This record gives sequence, structure tokens and C-alpha cells, in this order.
Amino acid sequence: MPKLNITHLVGRIQERIEQLERDEALEARDFESLLTDEQIKQYKQAWQHQKDLRTIHKPPKTEEKKRLIGWKTIREVRLEIYKQALQEAQDSVSDGMEKLQYQSEVKAARVFLEAFSKAKEEEKNAWSAGNIALRRNGFNRIDGQSYSYNNKRDREIKEMEDSLRQRMEADLTAEEKEQLELSREYDEAVAKRRKRL
Repeated sequence: MPKLNITHLVGRIQERIEQLERDEALEARDFESLLTDEQIKQYKQAWQHQKDLRTIHKPPKTEEKKRLIGWKTIREVRLEIYKQALQEAQDSVSDGMEKLQYQSEVKAARVFLEAFSKAKEEEKNAWSAGNIALRRNGFNRIDGQSYSYNNKRDREIKEMEDSLRQRMEADLTAEEKEQLELSREYDEAVAKRRKRL
């Protein structure tokens, strides 16, 4: 099974929890495939503790006795471990997403630079070759220059968009205006951060 990234891991763990809650059978290899080595160790320790309880005590007949001595079935132990794993995975989603974004940006830069360098050596349009390579690999283009509104039609469209934006902003409530300002500040901070990298 290929290694899952953080976005897939959370969903798969939730599916396994639902399976266990429906009392569906789950093989040991399927159970352990979504867990880290540390979580597998915790599971084995918890199950060993349950085995030790079974040698000391007879199976309790009431739920209260089960609760008092800490008696659990293998399904309950697995559910407990999966719920802990789900919580850990959800806590690390933002770090995982940042890592995925960084890896994607590095790959895009590598693709662009390889095509750019090759085109430069062959004395071809390097920017165009780099952008074509990016699009072939599923990335957005990198434009060598910012878009300029040279012709009359583009200028008119930009003016129309600006006037519509101003009218829409004038109709916003105070709370919506505050949210818009926060969003703009965030976008500016992200843009500055990307320029520094």
C-alpha cells in the first residue's frame, strides 16, 4: 500500500472507526496499516494488559464489573487506539498540509527550471518552455511579467470590474467589511512571506 498523506490518513482512520463501531471484522494487517510504530506499540501493550486481566479474572457478567476491572474486548481496544490516532492526525493536519504545499512548490520549481535551462541551452524561448512544462505536470503557469492592460477592451473591463467591486463593498455590513479587511491583510502577509522565500 502506498504511503498515505495526511489528507487521506484522517479519512481512512474515520472509515476504520466506523467499521469497528458497526462490529465489522478487521484483520490485524489492515488495523496496523494506518498506525505509526508508536501507536502499534501502544496497541500491543493495551492488548497485553487485557490478556493479563483475563488470566487474573474470570469474564465479568455485568457492565459495572467490566468497567471496575477495566475489561475490554479487542474491538474496544482497537477503537480506543484508532480514536487516539485520529486525534493525533487531526492535530497534525496543518503541518502536513504545509509540508505538502512545500513539496508541490519544490516540484514545480524543479520542473520549470529543468525546462527553462534546457530551452536556454537550445536558444529557444525559455519562459514559454518552462510554462509549458508546468502545465504538462499539472501546475499553474509562472508569468515572466505582470499582466498589463494594453488594449482598450482590457482597460474597460478592468474599470467595470473595479466599479462593481466598489459598489459591492459599499453594500457590505460592518462585520462583512471587517472580514474583508482581515482577508486582505492575510493575503498581503502571505504574499510578503512568499517573496522572502
